[in-house]
Amino acid sequence: MYRKEALAFYYGKGRLQQLRRYAQVVLQTWAYTPIELQWLRRQGTRPLAYLSLGEDQPTPAPWHRKTRNPDWNTVYVDPAHPDWIRSRLDEAQKAIDMGFEGLFLDTLDTVTLNPQDRGAMLQLIAQLRALVGSRRLYANRGFYLLPELSSLVDGVVLESFSTTWTPRGYRVLPAYELEYNLSCLFRLQGLGLELYALDYTDRFWLEGFARARAMYYGLPTFVSNRDLTRL
Repeated sequence: MYRKEALAFYYGKGRLQQLRRYAQVVLQTWAYTPIELQWLRRQGTRPLAYLSLGEDQPTPAPWHRKTRNPDWNTVYVDPAHPDWIRSRLDEAQKAIDMGFEGLFLDTLDTVTLNPQDRGAMLQLIAQLRALVGSRRLYANRGFYLLPELSSLVDGVVLESFSTTWTPRGYRVLPAYELEYNLSCLFRLQGLGLELYALDYTDRFWLEGFARARAMYYGLPTFVSNRDLTRL
């Protein structure tokens, strides 16, 4: 029996045979059926559902703020709005009912743009923790929510730990960002959480750099393209 890689992100459809190589995979709820999720679980692969907490699609909604994230054409939200909270809990329950065994919580770093949202974001995560019970709950970064975040999730993914994407292409992070990510890693290592790295590139040498750096610091890592459609 081959050893599975720790964690993958795939925001496309199909590719079940490739996904079974991983112990855990973060997927979009629209992309897989309950039967496909059941098949993955039988292969020993835990499917996790993607869930955005700080940004939404641009279709007008009462919880939207006036500002957008131009990189993804998404709208920043008010995490304290009761209708947004209900939509997140409903989406999480839908994922569990489909057969997902946990959630990957994204866009938590929007609280750095609106610091007054910190308490509301932590409360929303606490409600999701209660909903999923013993299932896995992972956070994408969310460093501004520490230390409280550490008691609510099972693990943290350090997205863009070493490399990232820009409108001009993929690149290594500048030195000050590498140092900041490393300081966050050291802080997280004392909190008893599962830790992973996620990096982006389409070039062999950059992928090698990202993998080697993550390995040096003891982080299981996954490297893909900007849209997470490459395994």
